Amino acid sequence: MKRILTVVRVSLLAAAVMPLVAQEGRPFNQIMKEVGGSVGEVKKAFEGQGNKDAVASGAEKLERLFKEVEVFFANRGGAADAVEFAKVSQSAAKELLGEATSGTKQGAQAAFAKVSGSCQGCHDAHREKLPEGGYKIK
Repeated sequence: MKRILTVVRVSLLAAAVMPLVAQEGRPFNQIMKEVGGSVGEVKKAFEGQGNKDAVASGAEKLERLFKEVEVFFANRGGAADAVEFAKVSQSAAKELLGEATSGTKQGAQAAFAKVSGSCQGCHDAHREKLPEGGYKIK
């Protein structure tokens, strides 16, 4: 029970602070690298028997990161669909956290599929591969 209360407190604090960080101009590519790393950590946590604490931690981080993505695209203007992708991802990450802390592995995997599934749509619409390698935002 203490673990759940700590998770809730940290989540609320992060929800209040992260939009301010994103507004200060944190590099978007840094946010995306963290998203990719967190997705990888959650995938790894599902291997074998699964590690609920690692999945929950990854879910919390993803929820915060997708809030930053939302703020980034909201401030950019003209990318309402990207804002919506970010909101859907935040909601799925929150669902993942709930399943990881008090649900089933199957429920957590289904929520994780929602998180990772929303990434491709946004990437297709707002990311362009550069000839020299890497990507830029359209």
